[in-house]
Amino acid sequence: MKKLLTLLICTVVFTFVSCEDEPLEGDFVTGGLTCETAIANTAQAALNFLGVNDDNYTQLCIAYRNALEAQLQACGDEDGSLQTAIDALGDCTNDAEATEVEGTWLLTAWLGEEPIDLNNDGTSSANFLDEMDCYNNETIVFNNDGTGVAMSTSFAEITFEIVVGTTDEYSYTIDCIDEVENTNMTWIQSGNTISITDAFGTTDWTLSGNELSITIPEGFGTSNEDGTIIITQDLTLVYTKQ
Repeated sequence: MKKLLTLLICTVVFTFVSCEDEPLEGDFVTGGLTCETAIANTAQAALNFLGVNDDNYTQLCIAYRNALEAQLQACGDEDGSLQTAIDALGDCTNDAEATEVEGTWLLTAWLGEEPIDLNNDGTSSANFLDEMDCYNNETIVFNNDGTGVAMSTSFAEITFEIVVGTTDEYSYTIDCIDEVENTNMTWIQSGNTISITDAFGTTDWTLSGNELSITIPEGFGTSNEDGTIIITQDLTLVYTKQ
């Protein structure tokens, strides 16, 4: 990847240097930026990016990518070379610092949209795992051959009752049900997206540092005993690399 990026950068710099003495056909302006200025900005950003190190990679990469995108908007991209360079930069994650997917990931958070006091201790939390003793040691293991297994050890049954004398305060009951269940899966990575396929379908997870997450619309749900009131929230599952 680094050899490809270096080649693309050198191509951009060479193209600018070889053309800078030739008049442009028209003074194109997009969003206040002329095509000539956009090319000059891209050439400078490309030169800066040639000198990257682990500490400034992401910063200079984003600056270079932004310059390429601005040039594409201002000048067009007849041969597709600008888009190729943009695609090669990806999300500007430093390969030297990127977390390897292979290994064991532990479920560390159930993030809801609004805090709930599920354990009735007077303190609400948006991380519902802080409010219960369920879902301990839930893991996903990624093998280096593109296979893996998701391991579940329990699940929670959550109900609530309205506190007497109120209309919007609830007392929750949580039952943790032990259940050991392993689900085989396959996975592929595209940038910071990890696509996991199992018997239930394919889901796209987001890799950010040592965290892997997915948001499930209305993934959290609970109701009172007769089911007349139902509380739902979008739920983000977060796994942390071990």
